Amino acid sequence: MKFSACYDRTTKIISIVVCLGLLAIVASVHNLVVAGLSLLVLLVSFAWSPRGYMLDGRSVLVQRLARNARIPLEHIQEARKATPDDFRGCIKLFGSGGLFGYYGLFSTSKLGRCTWYMTNRSAGIVVITAGKTALFSPDQPEEFLAALRTVSPELSLGR
Repeated sequence: MKFSACYDRTTKIISIVVCLGLLAIVASVHNLVVAGLSLLVLLVSFAWSPRGYMLDGRSVLVQRLARNARIPLEHIQEARKATPDDFRGCIKLFGSGGLFGYYGLFSTSKLGRCTWYMTNRSAGIVVITAGKTALFSPDQPEEFLAALRTVSPELSLGR
């Protein structure tokens, strides 16, 4: 089962502003090193951005231009829609906080240390397993949760 992942408005705005800002810096500095580093930041950020999700057996495959990420769903404890409380006290430890999505290692007051594979915070899904807490943002969150239920029928999915 495949699920698409579109950018939310904030991601689009941040990505455009950063791209234009880097372009302005490159144009004003006229330095090949700065231009190369700016291009590298944009390419790496875009390549690691989630493009979609696929349920593959008992795991979620996060589709990216760079290496895909596989998150095992063994010992899944909870799967539910994300709430505003899940994002309170958020600290980005390593990753992107809006440039082509929200992905990487974050920490929040409620969830603790968690890995985000998101492009749209309003469509967030929290999946907690014995070994990891991960957040996804499929364009069809209800269908994604229903598909998780078929993968893990013993799971009591949150609302």
